[in-house]
Formats: sequence, C-alpha cells, structure tokens
Amino acid sequence: MRRAESLRLILWLSIGPVLALLALDRAVVCWDAHWAWAAREVPPLTLDPYRLEATLRSTPPGRRNVVILGNSVAEMGFDREALESRFRAEGLRFPKLTIGGAPAASFGMLARAVAGLEPRTVVYVAAAPALRSRDFLDHVYSYDVRAAPALFTPAEWLAEPRFHLEGLAGQLHVLARHRRALQRALLVRLGRLSWEGLRLQAERIRLEHGLEGRDAFQEWVSQEPDRYPNPNTRALAHLARTLRAAGASLVVLDAPVHPILMKLGIRERVARYRSLLRELAEAEGFAWLDAEQLPRLAEHEFLDWIHANDRGRERLTGFLGDHLAAGP
Repeated sequence: MRRAESLRLILWLSIGPVLALLALDRAVVCWDAHWAWAAREVPPLTLDPYRLEATLRSTPPGRRNVVILGNSVAEMGFDREALESRFRAEGLRFPKLTIGGAPAASFGMLARAVAGLEPRTVVYVAAAPALRSRDFLDHVYSYDVRAAPALFTPAEWLAEPRFHLEGLAGQLHVLARHRRALQRALLVRLGRLSWEGLRLQAERIRLEHGLEGRDAFQEWVSQEPDRYPNPNTRALAHLARTLRAAGASLVVLDAPVHPILMKLGIRERVARYRSLLRELAEAEGFAWLDAEQLPRLAEHEFLDWIHANDRGRERLTGFLGDHLAAGP
C-alpha cells in the first residue's frame, strides 16, 4: 500500500505542475476581456508580439476586415483611423498586425491566423530588409509548426534547431511566448508601470540600436547581397497561398525608400529585391504595388531614414485608399 501511495505521489508531483501550466495557458488564452484590453491599450511599437496577438484575438472575423501587415514602416506609414473614416459607409475595419523590425517570416508563420480573420484583403508592406537571407531569426516572434516546412528547407531546419524548439514551445504555451509582456501588463494594471513609460523605453531601445548600427536596415546594408529564395521569400509565397485558399486577396506594397539612401550604393540590391517581388507576384497571383506606382516621398516627408512623417503618412494612406476604392 505504501509503495502504491508513493508511486501516486511521485506521479502527481511529476504531472501536477504540467497540468497547472496547461490550465494557466487555457485560462489566459480564453480570457477575451484581457486580449481586448491589451489590443486597445498597448501603444504601437510596444510589446509588439503581445499586442499583435491581442489584436488577432479581439478582431471579429469577417469580410469587412482589411488587414495591414508589416513592421514599423507599416505601423507609422498608414493611418488606420483615416482609412476607416473613408470607408465608413462600407463598414471596413483596418486592423494593423505589425511588429517592429519583423521580417516576412513572421507573417508566413501567422498566415493561418490572419486567414482566420476572414479578411477580404490583406496588405503587406514589404521592404528589402524584410526579405533578407541572413540574421533575421532573432526578429521572428511567431511560430506555426504547420507552416514551418513551407518556409525552411531540411538543411535550414538542422542549422537552427534552437529557433524551432523555442518556437514550438511558444506555440504551445502563452507564458513561453509572452511571459515578460504579461508581467508588464500586470504591473500596468497595478499602477507600478505605465504604457507611456514602456513606449518611451521601447523608443529609447530603437534609438540605441540605430546609433549602434543594429537596426534591420543597417544590418541588411552591411551584409552580403541576399540570396533568393530564402525563408522570407518562401514565407511571402506561403502567405499568398494561404490567403488565396481562404478567399482573400493579398496586396504587397513596396515601402518607400528615402532618396538619400538610394545614393548609398544600395540601388542594385533594391532593384534585385523588386525584381524578385515582381516574379513572386506573377507566380503566386498577388497584387504588387511597386515604387513606380507609389507616391514618391521627398526628404521632408520622412521622419528619419526609414519612416514616413505625418505628411508622408497622409500621402501613403491616400494612395492605399484610392487603390482599395478602385477595386480588383
């Protein structure tokens, strides 16, 4: 009897913590009010993966959704409120699913979740660094084990086992993917932190990375020319196929490039990237709005080397609105 009781105790001590973690995961994942609060309150470009999941979970599915995907260029370059005001008669919503510095692989991993919103259109704001072939996995904050085979070759899987193992853990448990963000959200609720303070902290980190040459664009410029195809280009193809199967159209919009940057020896690399996207658009059947179709932003329409300012955002938002109004 004692032995049986000891075995039951050992079993419980082994399984109990796992069951508790699973129960906690289900409790957080099913807490709709929490996700709605986070989607509403977390500032843009702050705790981005957490904010993105909150937006995904709190956005009602339906053909009124026109989803905007991308990194900080998409977040700062398009005015959601202006778009929703323009298309109020049609009842369109323009949820933004953005992560600062995110490469295309992030959105390939999110393809099924985005399709689950049942959008009529998805707009992906592309840029050459988002399709780079090296040193981007640290900026991929989402994972879908079902999507991974479409993005990575067997050799690429074997080269980065830690990324895939950590990604799978994050997919299986909310604390593995959002533990620090959830801690900060709790501290905000308790009045120990503020969203404005966290926003300023994130802004300081971005500034430091820029000064140290560690932002996505600077890293891309310093690397060897990209090799195509790579996990990012495959991610874009996977996103297009997944959305097409769900009856949604994909529009890929070329992010504007600061005029001075084009004089720094990247013209040929940008041309290769644009040529690749043109070929991908033809092969995968998505709309490609290239630099020749977009408004040409002048130097005074940029906030910095990468992001549009208020005037640039107004022009880009107007262009996207005109394109959507014109229909397929």
